[in-house]
Amino acid sequence: MFEGNWAYRIIVMLSLCILLTWTYLTNEETLLGYIGGKFILDTRLIWQIGIFALLSIVLFYLMQSTLDYKAQNGILKKYLKRLQQELDIEREGTKELKTESNEELLRLESFIITISDTARQISSVLHTDELLRVILHKTVDLLGLRMCAIFKVDQGSKELVYIDSVGYKREEIESLELKVGEESGLIGYAAEQGVFISRKMLNQDYAKRHIADKDRLNVSFCQPIVHKLKTLAVICVGSVNVDLTREQTMRLLSILANFGSVALANTKLVDRIREQSVRDSLTWLYNHQYFQTHMKNALNNAKREKEPLGLIMMDIDHFKHFNDTYGHQAGDFVLKEAAVIFNSELRGSDIVARYGGEEFIALLPHRTIEEAYNIAERIRKVFAKTRFEFEKKNLKITLSAGVSAFKPSIGEDISKELLIKYADEALYKAKDEGRNRVIICKG
Repeated sequence: MFEGNWAYRIIVMLSLCILLTWTYLTNEETLLGYIGGKFILDTRLIWQIGIFALLSIVLFYLMQSTLDYKAQNGILKKYLKRLQQELDIEREGTKELKTESNEELLRLESFIITISDTARQISSVLHTDELLRVILHKTVDLLGLRMCAIFKVDQGSKELVYIDSVGYKREEIESLELKVGEESGLIGYAAEQGVFISRKMLNQDYAKRHIADKDRLNVSFCQPIVHKLKTLAVICVGSVNVDLTREQTMRLLSILANFGSVALANTKLVDRIREQSVRDSLTWLYNHQYFQTHMKNALNNAKREKEPLGLIMMDIDHFKHFNDTYGHQAGDFVLKEAAVIFNSELRGSDIVARYGGEEFIALLPHRTIEEAYNIAERIRKVFAKTRFEFEKKNLKITLSAGVSAFKPSIGEDISKELLIKYADEALYKAKDEGRNRVIICKG
């Protein structure tokens, strides 16, 4: 551009010189004369040359300004073009940001609706297990999870009782027998501490990495539901929505846990009232009425799933004589201790009830008659070797039992009444044969 400008300037200067020469030569009254062998220059020529020189300088700078303006105009055009491109890019970015903002607003609106719906549903549920299922499914909806499970804490045994899950196999989780404490990995540690726990948090703490290694559910986050410093349940998140950060996930789980905390405390109270209606007031085992209802449902399930169902009828030997000898308070004490033994020897899915007086009955889902017999024999041996201490007296108690079972291969039409009758007949046979023994029915 610089070399081009000078070319234009040289052309202008030459043009002015040619014009000046041509004007002089074509002027009849030339101001340059030759007199006496000498050239005599008229001063008017000097003024003429000066004027032309001045005009040349003016035209030169005018041309320079014009050329500079042209160059600056080109630079300005390039700048404006680049600025337009940047504005176009900025406009596209603004559109994308607006789209993302709209999506974020829609997601936030969805979160608010889900949380509001969760609060409404939670407040209307009055059964603990049903409430925990509602919390589970709302957690899945809110966080977009593929794997999630929820457990409630048994305050007595400190066991983590499986309630429901999404993406996990029920049989695999139930077989884990999880408890409160770091031995059960993330879930046990979260239940023990009563605070949000993530796998990343444990892995970053060298002293706590072993807790993550003990995890058998492969969970990423655990959120306990706590009320008055007592952990009531634990939400376990297996797979994480990549659109949410750890902080967002923690915040949403905390909101759900806060909703669930008060609601769970209320359902616990309702459950206790409901539980009192189906429990024996002395032993706190299930009562006769509840057992009859539950057994009907359990037998129907066994028939439908073609699974065995074991039944044990038990009776404390010489209980009437025991009452007459030591008094009814001692008899009540023995009944309570018997209930403790039954609960410790039977698993969570088994049902044991006080059938009447000193008679007890146990229902064992998925147990064959041989397995039911082995359990009854184990309970009988515990009674035989236990010394019940009451008012500084060591009391010896024995137990007789009769066993029956539903067999899917041959007993699809059997009724619950007939199954109980078979076990009762086997019990009376055990008593007739000398007590302190277990008999399998012949039906």
